Amino acid sequence: MEAAAGFVKMGTFLNTITAKSISKPGKLVKIELAYIQKSMIIKKIKITGDFFLHPEETIEKLEESLVGVKLEKKYLKNKIESVLKNSEFYGFDVNSLSNAINECVKER
Repeated sequence: MEAAAGFVKMGTFLNTITAKSISKPGKLVKIELAYIQKSMIIKKIKITGDFFLHPEETIEKLEESLVGVKLEKKYLKNKIESVLKNSEFYGFDVNSLSNAINECVKER
């Protein structure tokens, strides 16, 4: 796991992390995550890796919708499910993606 140092912005301590996670055997998901340490709220997230998602613009919608979500599995899972409900995806599932995002913080 790779981690970048936290930084201060407008009086709020943010942590920025880059994490790699195996979501399914042979599939890699890379997550770049910036969150507010005190509230555990996502400020920015980028999800890339060895997976397929259709329609393709769904990944941007997912990243945008996760901003403002608390880094707890139930909130992550609910948001991911709602965004992906009309999409086709291969290489991860809702549980593995929510776990991967949540593990970014736990492993820090």
